[in-house]
Amino acid sequence: MINKLSTKRIILPIIAALILLVAMVSATATLRQSAYAYTWPCIDRSEGKAPMTISGNNLYVAWWGNGTGNYEVMFKASHDNGQTFGDKINLSNSTNGTSVEADVAASRNNVYVTYADNKTGIANAYIRISHDNGNTFGPEVILTDYSSSLAANKTIAHEMLSYSKKTSPYELKVAAQGDNVYVIATGGGMNDTTYTPDVFIRTSNDSGKTFGKDINLSESQGISSTRAQIEVSGNNVFVTWWEISNHKDIPMMRISHDNGQTFGEAIVLTAK
Repeated sequence: MINKLSTKRIILPIIAALILLVAMVSATATLRQSAYAYTWPCIDRSEGKAPMTISGNNLYVAWWGNGTGNYEVMFKASHDNGQTFGDKINLSNSTNGTSVEADVAASRNNVYVTYADNKTGIANAYIRISHDNGNTFGPEVILTDYSSSLAANKTIAHEMLSYSKKTSPYELKVAAQGDNVYVIATGGGMNDTTYTPDVFIRTSNDSGKTFGKDINLSESQGISSTRAQIEVSGNNVFVTWWEISNHKDIPMMRISHDNGQTFGEAIVLTAK
């Protein structure tokens, strides 16, 4: 009888200690998640990138990170081929949101930085533009537009917030040549009820002062189109992406020969 009571007395404190330990670990995990305000799945330093571009002797670098305790998009410029750099500029200044997916392009004295941010309660695509070699930047311009079928919409917000999905919200890319600026992104159409992303492009032919309506390049209803890339040369714009169909990855391309105003038919790159 004494042995049984002693055993119970030993086991009960151990069980209580284990319960307390599990509760502490769970609470710590929750606090860490809340502190970093992760609204998109699996965002961390390991997924951050530092894209750069060159125009003449000017080197421009953008990146995103949470060194301030919140994910922000930063920028630095060098005007002597990287020998020295100016001060760091916080382009997103999003204390109440998460800013990621930065990209940068330049043409002549103009510098274009795109990124995604959810400070309005839903992810939007933004661009900030400098007309003086990255020394100063104009205000944010929102590229997403909910008035028609565009690169994002409110119906897919639930899926963007889901921790079970590991997809970037927009995969933003920007390219520039002359007065032409091109921004591509992945997102869902206005009538989508599930998030099967398409590839969209918006074009400016006046150095970013105005942008035309977006064009759905993939038009792959029910098929996921992601990992888009863009290159430009003269009047030509080349956009590639991957489609996942029947568990197979298929590389696709569309080409414009009129500065992004119209695009030819989709090309299946694996076809003979």
